[in-house]
Amino acid sequence: MMNFKLFKLKVASAVVFFAAAFCVYADISFENPDLNQENKVLFTVNHKINGSPSYSTGFIADAASLSGVKILTCYPEKMELLSKGAVLQVRNRYGTARYSTADSTISWVTRTDSIPCLSEKQAPQSVSPDGKWICYVKKNGAAEGELILKNASTLQEVVLNKKTEFSWEKTGVLWNPDSSSLLYEKNGSIYFCDPKAAFQKVQLTEEYRKIGEGTINSVYWANSKTLIYIDRDLVYKISSSELYTRGLYSNMVGAGTVSGRLPVNFDPLHDSFSVNNRVTNLVVIQADRIVSLFRLDSKGFEYLSALYSKPVTNSTGTVIEILPFWSQDSKCYLWIKTLGYEDGHIKASVYSISNDLHLIAVMNGASDPVFSSDKKKVCYGQGESLFVYEISSWKAIGRLDGEKFISYVWASDNSLYAGGTKAVHYWKLSAEKAGGEDEVLFLSSADRVFWTSDTSVCAVVKGTKDQFFDLDMSSGRWTKSEKQSAGEASVQNGRYRVFTGTTPNQKFSNCLYVRTLSGKAVTRALFPDASVKSEPLKKVFLAVDASDDAAGLSRILAVLKKYNVKATFFVNGEFIRRYPKECGQIVKSGYDCGAMFFTNADLTGKGFVISEDFIRRGLARNEDEFFAATGKELNLLWHAPFYKANQEIKNAGVNCGYRYVEAGRYSLDTITLEEAARGKPGYMSASQIIDFYAENVVDGDVIPVSAGISAGSRTDYLYEKLDLLLGTLLNQGFEIAETKQY
Repeated sequence: MMNFKLFKLKVASAVVFFAAAFCVYADISFENPDLNQENKVLFTVNHKINGSPSYSTGFIADAASLSGVKILTCYPEKMELLSKGAVLQVRNRYGTARYSTADSTISWVTRTDSIPCLSEKQAPQSVSPDGKWICYVKKNGAAEGELILKNASTLQEVVLNKKTEFSWEKTGVLWNPDSSSLLYEKNGSIYFCDPKAAFQKVQLTEEYRKIGEGTINSVYWANSKTLIYIDRDLVYKISSSELYTRGLYSNMVGAGTVSGRLPVNFDPLHDSFSVNNRVTNLVVIQADRIVSLFRLDSKGFEYLSALYSKPVTNSTGTVIEILPFWSQDSKCYLWIKTLGYEDGHIKASVYSISNDLHLIAVMNGASDPVFSSDKKKVCYGQGESLFVYEISSWKAIGRLDGEKFISYVWASDNSLYAGGTKAVHYWKLSAEKAGGEDEVLFLSSADRVFWTSDTSVCAVVKGTKDQFFDLDMSSGRWTKSEKQSAGEASVQNGRYRVFTGTTPNQKFSNCLYVRTLSGKAVTRALFPDASVKSEPLKKVFLAVDASDDAAGLSRILAVLKKYNVKATFFVNGEFIRRYPKECGQIVKSGYDCGAMFFTNADLTGKGFVISEDFIRRGLARNEDEFFAATGKELNLLWHAPFYKANQEIKNAGVNCGYRYVEAGRYSLDTITLEEAARGKPGYMSASQIIDFYAENVVDGDVIPVSAGISAGSRTDYLYEKLDLLLGTLLNQGFEIAETKQY
């Protein structure tokens, strides 16, 4: 994979780290066993794992045979609507279940045989608007996989791309609104695919289905008949009916009809764009920084008329993401996520855009929006409520309360499937009734499941007022119960006794055992894997280096918050002077900061005369500037810029009371294309860096991630795929631990 010498990532042996670990295993526990006279045991499994949702799942099993394990609740980590709305697909760490609206039953399509004990985040799936086809990336490496097209009914699969980059955020495909075709990227180009033809094996050869060069960001369906494609600065308009003709004769007819020119080149790796359904306006988002709205009224190669073009700035925080969307009457809106300077909290703001930006609303802690198919409404979660707004007036027209909603899909233009932490609801909006009509379909989780008789199962979901639900074992549905309290659990029936006990498996906090009370005395674990001794947990440490650029800082902080893992930030004097508010943002977000000297220079270079006094004054100046910016002290960990230091430099830091952090000779994500062109070895893309760490990281390693580089350029940056790096480490069983001074 790499031709330069493998370097060690180990922390120097002279350095001692006191780690407050944020464990990937954290706490997996068996709770509340309840045994009936038919030897059936009910229990819950509670997961608290970094990087994936925490919830308690209800189970039933046979204590006599230690088999027949069934899952009784279904947590909606991800939901998709299939078969023209007839089937609701629900995915979580245990597998995939489907709820049928025809007979109101839920059943598992795929399911794990054991209790998942690592961080298990659900990968995105892109479903065609009619729900017949599913596209997803089947992960087969740390940062890549196969792009798969699946028939949602038969589960047959076709491989569209054998080697594609994996992402936790998107699949890299784009469906035509009428579901007749999809677009996907492969080897730096965009292709189209007819799903029916793909499964009937009458699809044209891929070379005749090429749209042009770029990524999936280079294309956008304005409506089912019109595709917009941007190649550098040229904007093309392509009719969906001409896709095959354009593909077959692209060398002669080109990529489509030129509809204008942008004033700047479009970067498909970092930019995005959107077009209204009337194909009259186009908005371009450059690197989540600059928003430009254009009128699509030009002809040929003329420049598009700019209605608005400015950087998006916010005095209260830094921008994480900008999502454009359109109302039915083709008015443009922006959903902007920011990270606050003062509190480190994520906020969402809605703006309308015409010849200026107009603030409409600010929502603290709002989840990502989901839009109705008619473009009239938007739904988002906030706190323990789900809101629906009419886009054109930004008027609230629906609110569902009582729990945190983590996934939701529109069932129709006036109804939704709302997946909460307690239950999955069918919610129908109503003009007459403020809360609409709410029906619980099944439970997401349960604090306890228990027997009300030898054949009847009830569950309790705790809240301000406990709620009880009865289970229909044949359909898997839960309905609200009249029960007001739960009785004492029975742990024995004369033949068996069930109990939770200790386990040598560090991935679990306990284990569920079944003890035989008659005949030969035997005690066995209901899930044998949970009672097997495990290897000691491994730790890695994340060092975020902020030297002179803050381009990736807000994204890094947002990802760390989402995964609930800690990192130590190392700030350079140059960064402190340029970005005092961002330094405060790091502190307010709850992270420790170490030192990276007062200047961003190679201390081993010829321009420096290194002495203990020089290091002492450099570290002291960094301390003073950081305190002036944040009112907080740096901790007593440091490393030299670029991790370049000799033993004299390290010893000088020790004499100043600091401990040196060693993360190898190279900081991989700061090597630039320009340096590589001059012959410097080691340049890798972000995905290649993640692959490298996946193959080589060992217990105790420090992994550096740069918050941005101001000099030179890269095709991509590691901070852009930090969630993929964290997911890889967590799935390999590492704890991502926080370094602490003592």
